[in-house]
Amino acid sequence: MKLKRKVYRNLNKNRHLIQLLKNVVMICLVVLAGAIAVWAVEFRNPSSVIKSFFDAIWWALVTITTVGYGDIVPKTFWGRIIGIIFIFLGFTIFSIFTAFIASSFIDKKIKERKGLNKITEKNHILICGWNNSAKKILDYISKLDPAEIPNIVLVNELDEGEFSSLQNHYPDIQIKFIIGDFTNQEILLKANIKDAKHIILLFDESKANSTPSDDRTIIASHNINYMKLKGKISIQLHDEKYLPNIRREKIANIVIYDNLGGSLLASSTINPTIPDFLQEVLKSTDGKGFKEILIPAMFIGKTFKELSEFFKEENDLLTLGIVSVFPEVSIDEIISDDSSSIDQFIKSQFEQSAKKFKADKVKNRVKLKPESDYIIQDTDKAIVL
Repeated sequence: MKLKRKVYRNLNKNRHLIQLLKNVVMICLVVLAGAIAVWAVEFRNPSSVIKSFFDAIWWALVTITTVGYGDIVPKTFWGRIIGIIFIFLGFTIFSIFTAFIASSFIDKKIKERKGLNKITEKNHILICGWNNSAKKILDYISKLDPAEIPNIVLVNELDEGEFSSLQNHYPDIQIKFIIGDFTNQEILLKANIKDAKHIILLFDESKANSTPSDDRTIIASHNINYMKLKGKISIQLHDEKYLPNIRREKIANIVIYDNLGGSLLASSTINPTIPDFLQEVLKSTDGKGFKEILIPAMFIGKTFKELSEFFKEENDLLTLGIVSVFPEVSIDEIISDDSSSIDQFIKSQFEQSAKKFKADKVKNRVKLKPESDYIIQDTDKAIVL
C-alpha cells in the first residue's frame, strides 16, 4: 500500500512529463500503424516509390508532421486513401501536441511568476523575508562581475507585481521567487534550502496586514537548525534583545537591522567573514578599532601616500581613508548686520524656519583608500585602524 501511494505521489508530481510521454508514444504508434498500412498496399506495386519499410516510415513521419517533401508518395488508390486519412490525423495529433508543449511552457512561466514553482537551482543565495536590506543585497550583487553573480531565490509574501518589478530592475541577476511564509519548512524545502550556499533571514516586512517582528526570524532559525544544510546562515534582527533566543550552531553571523546592517548583509553574500571582522573591530575596546584622527598640520598640501607612511612608521596605524569635513555655515555668517531691509527680511525668514544654511548642501565626503597622489586638504581627517 505504501509503495502504491509513493508511486502515485511521484506520478502526480511529474504529470506533465507523463503526459508528454503519452503524446510521444501515441505519435510513434500512429506513425508505425501508418507505415505498416501503406507498406502493405504499396510494396507489390511495380511503379511504387515505397520500396522498403524504411521508405514507409519516412513517408509516415513526413506526412503526419505535415512537412510534405513529396519525394515519396503512394501510387495506389488505397495508398492515397491512407495518405488522406493520415494527413487529417497528423494535423489533429500535432495540433494537440504543440498546444500541450505551449501550455506547459506558459504554465511554468505563470507558476514561476506567482512563486509557485519548486526551485531546482543549487549553490544559490536564499533570501527569506523582505525589507530595504534585501534591495541593498541585490544592489551589491548587481555590481559584481557577471561571471561571479550567483542565482538568487527570494522567499517572502510580496505580490506578483512587485516581484516582476524586481526582475526588471535587476536584469543581470537571475531572480526566482517562492511565495509563502519562510517559517514553514515545506516552503523552505520548495526553495531548495538544502542546496543553497548562503541563507539570509531578514526582518520581514513583506506580509500584508501584519506588524513586522523578530518572532518569525527566530522561528525560522530554529526550524532550519534541524535541517542538513550545506550553506552558511546569516540572520538580521530588528532588536538585539532577541539575541539570546537565537540558536547559533550553524549561524555565520547576526546583524542588527539598520542601514549599516543591510550593507553588512549584502557584503556577506560573497564575503561571509567580513561582517564578523567589522563587528569585532567596532566592538573593540583595546584601541585596535577604527579611529578618526586629526591630520598633523605639516601634512596639509602633501600626498596621501606620505601621510600613510608617516602613520604606519610613527604610530603603527593603517590609514584606510580620508573624510573631508565641511562645517555648517549659519545665516549670520553670510548676511551682514547692517540695517538694510532685504538682509533683515532674509534673516528673519531663516530664523522663523529654524534652519541653517549649508554651503552647497555638501555633507562630509568620504574617500576610501584615496589615490597615492591625493593632496591632503585642511578640511580633511584621517580614518585609521
